[in-house]
Parts: sequence; C-alpha cells; structure tokens
Amino acid sequence: MNPKYHALIAQNHLFHGMDFASIEYMLEHCAIRDLDEGDTLLQPQVPNSYLHLILEGELSVELDTQVPLKHALLSAGECAGEISLVDGKLPSALVVAAKPSRVLSVPHNTVWSLVNHSHEVARNLLTVIAGRMRNDNHALITSLNKKKQFEYQANVDALTGIHNRRWLAEVFPRALHRCMLDRQPVSIMVLDIDYFKQVNDSYGHLVGDLALKCIANCMATNLRPHDLLVRYGGEEFAILLPDTDIGNAKLLADRLRCMIAETEIQNDGGNFNVTLSIGIATAGAGQSLEALINEADRALYLAKERGRNRVEVYG
Repeated sequence: MNPKYHALIAQNHLFHGMDFASIEYMLEHCAIRDLDEGDTLLQPQVPNSYLHLILEGELSVELDTQVPLKHALLSAGECAGEISLVDGKLPSALVVAAKPSRVLSVPHNTVWSLVNHSHEVARNLLTVIAGRMRNDNHALITSLNKKKQFEYQANVDALTGIHNRRWLAEVFPRALHRCMLDRQPVSIMVLDIDYFKQVNDSYGHLVGDLALKCIANCMATNLRPHDLLVRYGGEEFAILLPDTDIGNAKLLADRLRCMIAETEIQNDGGNFNVTLSIGIATAGAGQSLEALINEADRALYLAKERGRNRVEVYG
C-alpha cells in the first residue's frame, strides 16, 4: 500500500480501536479514486458494490427528489455506500463530491472478509450504520417538525392567530358533511366590523390591526369548543356552528355582538369601541358550503342595510 495513503486509511472509522496492520494486506487491491467537485460517486438507480472510505475532501448526500435535497455531508474518516452493502439493494441517495475528494473503494466481498476476520471491523461497521440511522431519524423528526410549522403557518392568520380562509376551505366542508350525516343542524355566521375603514383612517393601520387582534381574541375565547372560527378576509370573520339550529345561532350571534360592542380597544390616543354586523344561515339538506356562505352573506348585507350593529337571519 502506498505509504502516502496508509495513515489516511488507518484513521477511517471502520478501523477504529484495532491493529490496522493485521488487516492491511486485505486492502492491497482496493482502488483509490479521485473525485473533482460535482463528480458523482453513488446514484439511486445504479447498483453499488463498494464501500467507499473517504480519505480526503467532503461528500454531499442528496435525497432523490425532483429538486436534489441536501441531506448530509460526509468528511474524511467517514464512509459511503454501507446501506447498499448490508441490504444488497440500490443506493438510497445520490452522493456527489462537495469538493475535490479522494476515496478508497473497497469491494463488498472484501468488506465481508474484513468483518469475518475482525470483530473490531464488525463492531465499527455496526456503529457507522447505527450512527447513520440515528442521523436519519433526527433529520426525519426535523423535517416533520418543519412540515408541521409550514402547515400551521399556511392555515393560521399571521395577524390574529386564528385560522384563515385556506383552513376554512379544508375543514368547513368536512364539518358540514359530518353534521349532515349525523342529522344535526348546522349554521354559519359571517361577521363584519362596522365602518372599519374609519378606524384605519382615524387611528392608523397599526391600531386597526390591534382592533382586529382584540376582536378575534374576544370571539375565540367566548365560543364553544366545537365552533370553528376563521378570519374570512380583511375585517370579515366566519364561524361554523355544528349542532346549532337557527334559533341558538341567533342567540350566540347576539351575545357576541353585544360583547364586542362593550369591548374597549386600548389606544394611546384614546380608547374606542367597534361594532359587528352579523349574517346567519342554517344549512338545508345536501346544501354546499358555498351556497350556505352565500346565504349568510346576503343576511349580512341586510344587517348593514338596516343600520349595522345587528344580526340578521337568511330567509
């Protein structure tokens, strides 16, 4: 073996804590491979029959997605290709040189000879595989947490902290369908802050945002656990009321309207109050969510036409 590479090979994790000289002869016919930056070492669709020991440089492990996703970086002392060595299947990831690199490519039959010859090599190989599995588990958990975070951000209104229209489109139809299957009444209310443009014009948009947050919080804390509240857009909100007929929906709407009217919006330039106009509709048999919202919108329009700060029922 070239003395130039002897120390680099002996320092590989595969030979940790053992007498390297006792197995050095088994590596005499293994090839040294030089990689330029960007060169491919392993591909998911190409069979692999080598365990590659990294002597110098750095390898990038990229998941096989439509857009290559960097999964890990492997540096000198580590190895690549151990998974396909163990399971005999195609590589699970794309491995390319992140910088000019040098590897020792050990044929699989030689690796198994090393394992049979040395308990230390067998132990170290298990340690390498266990470490890779641990890192993969950590990456999976991190990915799932990011996915949950992205889903939360996609479904929650950033200003008010309540759910948004995207969430409505996903959840409301299911809730409506479930109520119909259970033969339960279901109602919806659409709520609009009266003269909200005047709030922004008089106090500024920051205070207007504060008012939106205050009203959203007031509604969220005073609804029943199974009621579904969303910011529908601008100064408009929607609430789906499962197991609620039109009479109880109107009682709840009037209670919310009075509560909001009595809630002071804190402002350095002087506290103020806002009011709500609310339209209500109750679903008929087989009615779609879109049709139900349209009916509540018509009732809301009527509430505004009749002076605002009031509740109107469709029909």
